[in-house]
Order: sequence, then C-alpha cells, then structure tokens
Amino acid sequence: MGFNILSDSQRDTLWDKISEIYGFENYGYKNIFPNNNIKYRSYSLKSINIMKFSYNADGTASAEYKYNGEKLKNLFASYFDKGMYILDWQHDCYEVDSYEDFPILDGENGGIWKSSFLPEADTVFFLSKDLTEGWITDFDNSSIIAVGENFISQVEKLNFEFLS
Repeated sequence: MGFNILSDSQRDTLWDKISEIYGFENYGYKNIFPNNNIKYRSYSLKSINIMKFSYNADGTASAEYKYNGEKLKNLFASYFDKGMYILDWQHDCYEVDSYEDFPILDGENGGIWKSSFLPEADTVFFLSKDLTEGWITDFDNSSIIAVGENFISQVEKLNFEFLS
C-alpha cells in the first residue's frame, strides 16, 4: 500500500511541528503564517461558492472539482516524489509514499476527496515530508495557501481558475 494512516503519536508529533512552523493551533481563527524563512502565497476563495463549485445537486463531485483535483493530485505526485503528509485536524492523517491509490480520493462518494483540497469544512495541510512545501486549505479564512517558492511556481503554472 502506498499510504498509511498515521498513529496517534505520529500525528501528535506532526501537529506539534505544524504549530511551530505555521502557528496553527486547533482552529485558532487567525491567519496561518509560515515562519519568516518560508515563502508562501495566499489565494482568497471568498468570491466563489465552494459548495456549488464542488458538488452536483445529487451530492457527487462536480466535473470541475474532479478535473482540478486530478491536476492537483498529479502535481503532488510529480513534485512530492519522495512522498507527502496529509494532515486533517481531528480526522485521519496520512503519510503518502505512492500516488497510485491516492488515499483521500473517495470513489464511493462520487469522487469527493475525504480531506478536501478546498477549504470547505476543515483546515488541511498537504505537505512535503519536511513540512516546508505544499498546499494548505485554510478553512477559517476561506483561502488556499501555497507554501515554498518552487511549489508556488508549480501551482501558478497549472493556472487553477478558482485561484484567480
């Protein structure tokens, strides 16, 4: 299997590091800011209706959601070729070593990601193994935060319309 659900102790250790690096503390309702030595870019999503973007009337994933999710999954697979972490506060957290069976894509639920790549219900960190590059869904501020200069560059090349 190319992914593992993290144990409680692994998860707790990573959340302590996330708190140090990003100032994230259990839904503190404040902006997430990486340490000064980490470049980041925040994209506000307040102008779009995330739920209409994500879901069809029957609750399945919209074509637009699936298309953008596949683009992002491919970016993760090519950029984080040594694996990544998916950390979803108070939910299962994952260590991903292979993208063949991406652990958070729920085929039984119409293609919706279990830990959404959009800030629709939770703050989720999709990060490199050293926790310094990646994609953060900032639920409290309805934004996406891309972290790491090179990762930001890759995100911008993909021209996600919902980030415009």
